[in-house]
Amino acid sequence: MHDKTALGRIIAIVSIASALALIVVSMIVVDKRPRTHDAYIFAYSAGITPEVSGRIVAIHVRNDQFVHKGDVLLQIDPEPFELKLKQANAQVAALQAEIDLTGRQVNAQGSGAEAAAREVDRARQQLALAHNTLARMEPLLAKGFVTTQQIDEARTNERTAAAQLAAATQQAAQAKEAIGDVESLKAQLLGAQAAQALAARDLRETVIRASVDGKVVGFDLALGSFAVSGHPLFTLIDDNSWYAVANFRETDLRGLHVGDAASIWVMGHEGQPLHGVLESLGAGVAPAGLAGPGLPQVDRNLNWVVVAQRFPVWVHLDQPSQPFLRIGATASVRVSHANAD
Repeated sequence: MHDKTALGRIIAIVSIASALALIVVSMIVVDKRPRTHDAYIFAYSAGITPEVSGRIVAIHVRNDQFVHKGDVLLQIDPEPFELKLKQANAQVAALQAEIDLTGRQVNAQGSGAEAAAREVDRARQQLALAHNTLARMEPLLAKGFVTTQQIDEARTNERTAAAQLAAATQQAAQAKEAIGDVESLKAQLLGAQAAQALAARDLRETVIRASVDGKVVGFDLALGSFAVSGHPLFTLIDDNSWYAVANFRETDLRGLHVGDAASIWVMGHEGQPLHGVLESLGAGVAPAGLAGPGLPQVDRNLNWVVVAQRFPVWVHLDQPSQPFLRIGATASVRVSHANAD
């Protein structure tokens, strides 16, 4: 009887010691390889938004279709935009023609102004000659070398030359003022060319293309629907980068580092584990009852006891193009401190 009691005690002690050892080992493993089931799959997405408004006249995609960057997705009726571009082209052509015509007129007016200026110089020389002639003849009148008639003619010539100079000066001033310029027309041409470029851009924007490689989601348009500028039509999921966003307890964060390797299991596809690299540690979450600008909201598991807050940890997947990857899919994430699983 005594031997059986001793044996039972030994078995109990060994069992307790084994359980404690298992707990310690488990804690060490968990500490070295933090793991969470509170994770989901995420990828960036782009809202396909038209930059011009118009009737949809062609649809080249369907819901959940995979498309490549640059593929044509939709076509908005181009006719109104083609007419606007023609109008802008005509305005540019008209201004260019007007600038050419005005330029020729300006050249002709410039030549006329130069001729008028030369005429002023000639009239000024004629007046100087007439004035000098009269000045030489007047002293000779008293000596009888010239007659009174000759003096009168010289004075008449001087007055005529003065009048001609005044007329030539006035004509030269008028010719100079008549010279136009094309600067205002050139400014109008710049505005018309800008309108032309905008019209051409709007016409190009009637063809809506894929901005990234990805999958079309939320597509519910029918031919003839009206697309409104600035209003998203559907969403395109970027297939180039997929993430697992794992909410780790704050007590686990001290053991996580950017660059750590991670293994990811997506619910329903646990037999196809994915691998990734820890890209960022959450710097903050919205506190309970408060809404911070842009802060993610991560609920605590229990609200009647104090539990560790969870923070989002972003893991960039090494194998982005997996057919079972979907935004919001439930996942489990295990992080290794070494850069290997």
